[in-house]
Amino acid sequence: TALGLLAELKGRGMEPSVKTYSAAISACEKGGDKYTDTALGLLAELKARVIEPNVITYSAAISACEKGGGKYTDTALGLLDELKESGIEPGVTTYSAAISACEKGGGEYTDTALALLAELKKRGTEPDVITYSAAI
Repeated sequence: TALGLLAELKGRGMEPSVKTYSAAISACEKGGDKYTDTALGLLAELKARVIEPNVITYSAAISACEKGGGKYTDTALGLLDELKESGIEPGVTTYSAAISACEKGGGEYTDTALALLAELKKRGTEPDVITYSAAI
C-alpha cells in the first residue's frame, strides 16, 4: 500500500518529498472516510518536516476531508484558506473538492459553496462539470 511504501522509505532513512506526501495523501483520499484522519496527519507531518505543501497536496487533503463527510467540512475550508494565504493559486480541482466538502456539510454550507463557485469564476478559472455538479 501507499502508506506501507511511505513507511518503508522513511525506514530506510530516505526523506520523503512533497510529491511523495501528495501521493500518500491522495491514496488516503481514494481509500475513503476511514483514511481522512491519516491524510490530515500526513499533511501535518509534511509541514513539521518544513516541506511546503503544493496545490496538489492541498487538493488531495481537501478531497480527503470531503470523503470524510460533513464533520470535516470546516477543516476542508480551512485548508483552502491556508492554501490561498500561502500564495498558491487554487485551481478548479481544489475548488471542486472544497465545494463537494460543503455539500457533505449540509444546507448550512450552501451559501459558502455558491460563494466558492463565484470566487473561482472571479479568479478567471472556468468551472467544469464536476464543479457544477458539486454546487448543485
